[in-house]
Amino acid sequence: MNVSAAVIPDRDAARFVERFGDAWAGPHPEALLDLLHPEVRLLQPIFGPTTGRAAADGGFVRPLLRFLPDLRLRVARWSAVGDVVFIEWNASATLAGRPLRWSGVDRFLLAGERAIERVAYFDALPLFMAVLLRPSCWPAFRRSGLWRSWRTMLVSHAGARRTS
Repeated sequence: MNVSAAVIPDRDAARFVERFGDAWAGPHPEALLDLLHPEVRLLQPIFGPTTGRAAADGGFVRPLLRFLPDLRLRVARWSAVGDVVFIEWNASATLAGRPLRWSGVDRFLLAGERAIERVAYFDALPLFMAVLLRPSCWPAFRRSGLWRSWRTMLVSHAGARRTS
């Protein structure tokens, strides 16, 4: 990544958080992607590392919203220091006709008005268990394309465990 981020004014951080909240209120895939720099690096539980806005679109954003079309994230609180913005959020969706809720924190490194890096922190185990324990959602999970990302991530983790 050859982009260097600079200190951003507080109003720009506040605007980024506002755009984040608005994008997840729909959710609006184009608005979510517009938050990201073309060379963004995304790190998150459940999915392997993703580099680039196009990869995020096809490998993460749209498959996730196909699987959980009513997924919403609401900003609980946020803070910013220099070019880093932390957003604590609460997520909700419906899975197999039952509510699903979890919370987490995203750390964004901004380059201008877009994120050049995002690291998400949340406990993925309840999500894994919800999918595993609700077989009626499995066809939608497969159709969404998310299973490819999860399979790749699980295989890479299993391989790492065998070598250690």
